[in-house]
Amino acid sequence: MDTPYPITSGVRALLIVNGVVFLLQFFPGAGAWLTSAGALIPFETYGHGQLWRCVTYMFLHSTADFSHLLLNMFALWMFGGALEERWGTKRFIGLYFLFGTGAALFGVFYLFDPVLRLVPVIGASGAVFGLLTAYAVYNPNRELLFFFVLPMRAWMIVAGFAVLSLFFAFSQGSGIAHLIHLGGIVVAFSWLKGAWYRAQKELRYEKETRSRAEGQFSRKRYYEEKVDPILEKIAREGEGALTKEEKKTLEEVWKYKNKKNN
Repeated sequence: MDTPYPITSGVRALLIVNGVVFLLQFFPGAGAWLTSAGALIPFETYGHGQLWRCVTYMFLHSTADFSHLLLNMFALWMFGGALEERWGTKRFIGLYFLFGTGAALFGVFYLFDPVLRLVPVIGASGAVFGLLTAYAVYNPNRELLFFFVLPMRAWMIVAGFAVLSLFFAFSQGSGIAHLIHLGGIVVAFSWLKGAWYRAQKELRYEKETRSRAEGQFSRKRYYEEKVDPILEKIAREGEGALTKEEKKTLEEVWKYKNKKNN
C-alpha cells in the first residue's frame, strides 16, 4: 500500500544532512564556528559579499529550541515526497535550493533596519515554505491543519502565512525571520507561474505546428485529388475540354498562389 507521505530519496538525503549538521552544532567550538560562518547575517551577506550564507543558513537550526528543526523537517517530509515524485529527485533538490536561496535574497531588505541587519537567520523555513506553496498550487483544495488545529484548504494556508509574514516582516521581538518565509512563498509561486506560462507557450507552439502540418497535408491531398487530374486532362485534351467547375478550380488555385507570393 502506498504511503500518503512517502520518504523519497531526495527528502531522505535532506533530512539526514540537516540532522547531521544539527548534531555538529552541539560540538564545542565547531558548533559556534558553523553558526558564525554559515548563518544568514544580512550585513555580512550583502554588505561584505558573503553570498555562500544564502545556502548554508538552510542547514542550521536553533540548538536552544528543538522544535525549530522538528517543524521544518516535518514539513519537508509531509510535502517534499509528493513533490519529488512529481518533479523527480534532481529537479526537486534543485528547486529546494532555489526556494531557499531565493528566500534568502529577501534578507536584503533587513539592511534598512539597524538591528535586524546584524541578526543571524538560520533554518530551512524559506525552502520549506516554498515547498508548501508548490504543494498548494498543485493541490489547492487539499485540506490541511493550519497550526495543527484549524482545518483549512492548502491555498488558504499559504495565503494566511503570506499575510502574517508580511505583517510581521520587520518585527524584532518574535525571533522569526518572517521576511524569509514570505520570500520562500513568493519565489516558489513565481517559479511555478513561470513554468506554467512556459508550458502554455510550448503547447500553443505545438498546436500551431501541428495545424500547419495538417494544413499542408490537406493542400497536398487537394492537389492530388482535384488539381492534378485537371492538369492531366489539359495535357491530353487541351484547355477547351475543361468544364466550368474545373476552370473555377484552377482559377481559385491561381488566386491562392498569387496571394501567397504577394
